[in-house]
Amino acid sequence: MNCLICLKAITGSKPSQYHGSCLDQMFGSRKLDLELAESRTDLVRAMPRQTQGFSISGVQMKAQMAVQDGRLQLIDSGGEFIVKPSPEEYPFVAENEHATLTLMSKVGFPVPPCGLIKLKDGHLVFAIRRYDRDLDEGSKLHQEDAMQALGVSNVDSSYKYTAASYQTVLEMVNSNAGAAVAMELLERLVFSYLVGNDDHHLKNISFLHEPLFRLTPAYDVLASSLYSSKADSPLALKMLTAGEPSYYGTMGNGYYSGSDFVELGTKAGLREATTRKRVAGVANRVEKFAPDIVEASFMPDDMKARYHDLVVDRLRFIRELEPA
Repeated sequence: MNCLICLKAITGSKPSQYHGSCLDQMFGSRKLDLELAESRTDLVRAMPRQTQGFSISGVQMKAQMAVQDGRLQLIDSGGEFIVKPSPEEYPFVAENEHATLTLMSKVGFPVPPCGLIKLKDGHLVFAIRRYDRDLDEGSKLHQEDAMQALGVSNVDSSYKYTAASYQTVLEMVNSNAGAAVAMELLERLVFSYLVGNDDHHLKNISFLHEPLFRLTPAYDVLASSLYSSKADSPLALKMLTAGEPSYYGTMGNGYYSGSDFVELGTKAGLREATTRKRVAGVANRVEKFAPDIVEASFMPDDMKARYHDLVVDRLRFIRELEPA
C-alpha cells in the first residue's frame, strides 16, 4: 500500500493509508477522523458551493474544508483546504492531479501539501492546503492572476485563453519581478508541456505581492490532455505574441520542441544560454522522477500507461534544443 499523500510505500504491520509524518505535514495532526463522506454522491450533495471553470468538463466541483474537533469538515468559507472529487464524465482526475503535483514537487517546484482522501465507497478525492490564507492571523494574502496583472477584463471566460500569449505574460513578469521569477514561470510551462497540462491558462498563473512580487505555489496542474483531443493545442495559450515559434510552425506535428521554449524565453528578454540550460534541466528531472511517481500513483493501469507514453513523447521533442 502506498501513502495517499506522498505515494511512498507504507511499511509495518499496522494497516494504514498514510504515513503519520505525512498526515502531520498536511493536516497538522497524526490523529484525526478522515471520514469525509459515505460516497462521492453524498460528498457532492454536501458541498456548500460549486465553482465553474474546469476546461475538460465545463464544471468542477470544489469546496472548502477545515479540521474541526479532530475531524475533516466541509465549510462555507475560511477553510484551510480545497477538496475536489473527479467529475463523473472524467474519472480519476483526482488521482491524476495528485500524481502530477507530486511529480511537480519532486522536480523542484513549490507545491502546497496535497493528497487523496478515500471515501467509504472507495472513491478518492483530491485535497490541497490553501496557500492564500494566513491561518495564524485569519487574513487573506493578496494575490492576483495573470489576467488581473495584465489588466484584462474577466467579462468573458474565454479571455483566459485568448487575451495574451505566454510571451506577453513572461515579459510582464520579467519587468515587474525580474529574470529569476520569469525563468521559473518558463520552467513551469516546460513542465506543463511535458506532462500534458494543456490548461495552463491566464487564471492558472498567479502572483503574491508580499514581501515581493513572485509566483504563487503551483495549483490546478494535471495531465489534462489525457482527456482532450489530440487536435487540441498542446498548451492553453499561444506561445508568442506574433505567431508560433520556429520549430512548431514549420514541423506541423503538434509538438513543441525545446528550441521553441528557448525562442519564447529569449523573445521575453531572458538569456538564451541560461534558458537552454534550464529547459534541459526540467526535462532531465521529469525523466528521472516521472516513471516511479506515475507507477506509484492511484491512477488505473491504463491511465498510467498513457501518462507514461505522453511524457516519453514530449521528452523526445523537448530534447531538440537547437533551432529548426
